[in-house]
Amino acid sequence: MSTADKDRYLLHLNHALAMESALVDHLQQRARAVPLAAARVRLEQHHRETLEHRDRVRAIIQSLGGDPTPGKANVQPPITPGLLGKMVKALEAEKSDQALMEALADYAVENYEAGLYMALGLMAENLGLMEHIRDFDRIREQEEAMARFLSASTPELVNYAFPRAA
Repeated sequence: MSTADKDRYLLHLNHALAMESALVDHLQQRARAVPLAAARVRLEQHHRETLEHRDRVRAIIQSLGGDPTPGKANVQPPITPGLLGKMVKALEAEKSDQALMEALADYAVENYEAGLYMALGLMAENLGLMEHIRDFDRIREQEEAMARFLSASTPELVNYAFPRAA
């Protein structure tokens, strides 16, 4: 593997590490705030998985002689420009709407992470780093499982925000 390829791979790994580091804090906050008990338990489980993801990615970076980033990515709801942004702010004032919007943003993040780890696995394969593929596949599977859970929880969150009419 060329030095340039290794450096680029390390940049992608550090991107993943910064995301996992941010999500450790984010998931802890979300677990405390979520109104549904099952979601709280699942978020706590995914928090533990995310700690493992962060540690595993850091170890891979170090095994390549790289310097793991101490930084954290920004975790935020989807960007909403202009008038839509004002509507989002109004919705966030209602606790049940905020819970729903945060769950939808979490769903987007989990799917992004699944895609990121799929790409890291393909990069590792192309670079001949076969020992990394199993780790990335395992992390991707956990991210996909969390996204499926969030998707399956959406009807309950909608019903929480908008109870069925009698």
